[in-house]
Amino acid sequence: MRMKDEHIQKKLVELETAIMQEKGDLTAPERKSRTELKNTDLPTLRVSSSSDPVQKSDLHYFGGIGLVMLGLFLLFNHVKVTTGYASLWGFSTAGSIGYLMLPFLLGIGWIFYNSKSVWGWLISAVSLIMIVFSIISGLRIYFAPVSMIDLIIMLVPLAIGAAYVLKGMGGAKGIDEVIKKQIAEQKK
Repeated sequence: MRMKDEHIQKKLVELETAIMQEKGDLTAPERKSRTELKNTDLPTLRVSSSSDPVQKSDLHYFGGIGLVMLGLFLLFNHVKVTTGYASLWGFSTAGSIGYLMLPFLLGIGWIFYNSKSVWGWLISAVSLIMIVFSIISGLRIYFAPVSMIDLIIMLVPLAIGAAYVLKGMGGAKGIDEVIKKQIAEQKK
């Protein structure tokens, strides 16, 4: 492994030298050939510094979104929906829909009698909206009993996915950059 590390370090120094030569930053006495390189001459590379641009990753971002969607699917797969009593005006679910069907049918009849009547369309639309609202408000949602390991399996993809989405956006610096950019665009 030591020879492999030395070979990698030599290649990195050659690459750095070639880049500096292109920029004109390296003078002739500072140039060294491959045979003159020693282990003490090898520079240490820094992965990040405060002046580095924010590094974003599409793979992390979209992979994180996929994991979040998987976690939500697993979580919602265990949610059960049943009917119950609607608290809207004190009617039960069946009763409120029955009472709302009368104005709906009246509005539909009015539309067929005179299709240009605004009142017919208005009564039908409001009745239909109230029927849908009554059905939805009559639903009861509860989480079905699951084992602890199933719950962990459901929630871990959510946590990992959220972390990957943040990492894909460039971490905290990337999010700050996006927010500052949006604020600057709004001021214009």
